[in-house]
Amino acid sequence: MEGVSDTEPLALEAAPTSRRRRKRSLVWEHFTIETVSDGCTKALCKQCNQSFAYSTGKKIAGTSHLKRHITVGSCSKLRQEKRQLALTSGSKTDGNSTDPPKRRYRWRTSLNFDQDRSCMDLAKMIIMQEYPLHMVEHTAFKTFIQGLQPQFKMPNHEAIEKEILGIYNKEKQSLTQLFGTIPGRVCLSIGLWTTSQTLGYVSVTGHFIDNDWKLHSRVLNFSMVSSPHSENALSDVIGLCLSDWNIKSKLFTITLDNNCSSHDIYSANLRDHLSNKNTLTLKGQLFVVRCYAHLLNVAAQDVIASIHGIIYNIRESLKYVKASLVREERFAEIVQQLEIPCTRPLSLDVQSHWDTTYLMLAGALEFRHAFAYLETCDPHYNEAPSPDDWKKVDTVCTYLKLLYDSANVIMGAADPTANMYFHEAWKIHLELANAAVGEDGTVCSVAKEMHEKFDKYWKDCSLVLAIAVVMDPRFKMKFVEFAFSKLYGEDAGRYIKVVDDGIHALFDEYITHPISLVPVYEDHQRDLDNGVATPVGSPADMAMTDDPMDTQPAPGDALTNGNGQAAEDTNTAAAAAAPDDAAPVASSDEAAPVASASDDAEVAVDAAAEDSAAAAAAIDDAAAAMDDAAAAAAAAVAMDDAAAAMDATPATVEDAVIDEGVTIDNAIVDASAGTADSGEQQEHALPTGDRLVDFDIYISEISVTQQTKSELEQYLEEALMPRIQGFDILNWWRLNSLKYPVLSRMAQDVLAIPMLTMPTSSIFNTGSGSRLLDEYRSSLLPETVEALFCSRDWLQYAPMSEAPSTAVVKLEL
Repeated sequence: MEGVSDTEPLALEAAPTSRRRRKRSLVWEHFTIETVSDGCTKALCKQCNQSFAYSTGKKIAGTSHLKRHITVGSCSKLRQEKRQLALTSGSKTDGNSTDPPKRRYRWRTSLNFDQDRSCMDLAKMIIMQEYPLHMVEHTAFKTFIQGLQPQFKMPNHEAIEKEILGIYNKEKQSLTQLFGTIPGRVCLSIGLWTTSQTLGYVSVTGHFIDNDWKLHSRVLNFSMVSSPHSENALSDVIGLCLSDWNIKSKLFTITLDNNCSSHDIYSANLRDHLSNKNTLTLKGQLFVVRCYAHLLNVAAQDVIASIHGIIYNIRESLKYVKASLVREERFAEIVQQLEIPCTRPLSLDVQSHWDTTYLMLAGALEFRHAFAYLETCDPHYNEAPSPDDWKKVDTVCTYLKLLYDSANVIMGAADPTANMYFHEAWKIHLELANAAVGEDGTVCSVAKEMHEKFDKYWKDCSLVLAIAVVMDPRFKMKFVEFAFSKLYGEDAGRYIKVVDDGIHALFDEYITHPISLVPVYEDHQRDLDNGVATPVGSPADMAMTDDPMDTQPAPGDALTNGNGQAAEDTNTAAAAAAPDDAAPVASSDEAAPVASASDDAEVAVDAAAEDSAAAAAAIDDAAAAMDDAAAAAAAAVAMDDAAAAMDATPATVEDAVIDEGVTIDNAIVDASAGTADSGEQQEHALPTGDRLVDFDIYISEISVTQQTKSELEQYLEEALMPRIQGFDILNWWRLNSLKYPVLSRMAQDVLAIPMLTMPTSSIFNTGSGSRLLDEYRSSLLPETVEALFCSRDWLQYAPMSEAPSTAVVKLEL
């Protein structure tokens, strides 16, 4: 019978032949052929005796189904033999194995190897994973890489360090360009690092909100100093950072990470050193901010230290119970016998994290009766705290819970903005103030020491905290009034006035100092310069915001002019400038040249629009310049329109002219046309006689001299936003930046103020005041250390480049 090769189809015509060919397929080592009937044969497995169809007269089946039987594991006999070999021998099967030989494959990839790119990827891996630089010289690592890519030439220690410095310089250049596009100011936070040597490092981190209202934090410098706690060290490092990044004019606040005792020295020194080079807001009242997390850590450590001996006994008690399974079971029986509700687990603390100490004390406090009972029935246990000790633990847990809950609120925010810290600080300050004057001696002793630290923090930072919460449209000044009434009682008005004066003074500084326009306004101003009239209140502008509130003009909506003066919505100005019974605007064909008196009136009106303080005098000059009654009446109408638009105060005088269809110019054209043509044009003129001229001038005067509300006043008087879950304050200001162009810039800087000098993940670390640099990093050159720390921070925000194609083709041999 004729054999077939592996590549033959499943069913083929049996070619008749007189010569019998030898079957060369490996499957016949496991199968035999048996005749079933005339011309019909079957393949029989030698191992399991299972039969398979092979030939049916004229057709011969292939061997693919036979191969699957012995390779896939369908044969029970072969499967059992493999299991036995695996159990009896851990080595490879010898040459007598009955397994069919595996097919060999050749792999070919379309990826072109790039030595430079691979070196850069290796350097980024070392930066991001904080590996040692000399890992490139480890024999095992080099062998591993050679197995992956034999073409890769491993760089030495010096080469990889040079590659890291190159990445640092490239990322720094990109970040410098980003700082050039920042619309507002930059806030800095300072971190102190110590080493096993006498040297230290100072980290400077910049915080800002970009044009898309996204909060950013970037490490700017990581500089070595001989003494990080000296008075001049921080000033020199900060001054160098400002010069290096060209942000001297953008500095807003500095948040320090230092202990309470030296905070005043740092603050005074920084103000004196930097005030000569920078314009400090509010005369430096907001310049230096203290780290809120450091305050929580110091307060928690002081409270824990007050019952250090009791905590030691509790810790030893937990160790005793958890030392063996028998003791744990015995303790569980006592808890069940005493019917103690188990709401917290018993857990040992990590002494470098004060939150774990609080959880240990709170858990042990619930089982205090079980520990007392265990001491009576177990002669080997004698560490149970006394009832007075448990009372002190209860008091300590009460105040640790305040700190613990406050820290968790901060950690729960993805991007904690400055407005959320006022809520936490004032509640703790109020609780401590009430407890410090209580009658319970144990409570007073714990609360007084905590209250001293919080009172110091509150005096230094209450103004910046209050201004930040005012920038929250859900609370504004109302919440400051509420909180201060609880804190200060009858004296609350004096402290509320300090905040109110401070926020108005800060707003005035933003009006006085030139600030960059919002991109939308830049486009709008560019259109005006090109002669394209695009009203600010047009549907095109309304479509720029997603907030449905902003698409509906309201009497309270305001914009500002170049001097920061508030203005009502241009739609309101249009209604005031164009009454229902106004005469139609004369066409260019019908308009006659403007008379001399009308020219004088137009000049006076423009002067009034540019300077609201001199508007009334300018209008009087315009009225005096009119010689004839007809021109005077027309000029009065023009001044009335100008005064109404002035009362609304659009973003610029040119905006008002363009937005209202050149109302002032058209009114003057009407006047000139009425003077030159007393025929058809007089039929369209306003029925305004000499008896109404004085009334028009009177309305113009009171409209110009009337004080308008600023953006800040309008914002504070509007209703509070609902306190819904998931409210995004940055997105709210983004949507309302057109409505409050100046105030939104102020909010953009205030909300970016960092109240922490550490990541939120490190808020419970007891040693967060001054962090320790490991010995390996301390042994590197200062330039390399700075490149490693800064690049690691920058690379996590850098866009990931697309990986090259790794298409693989498998060829079968």
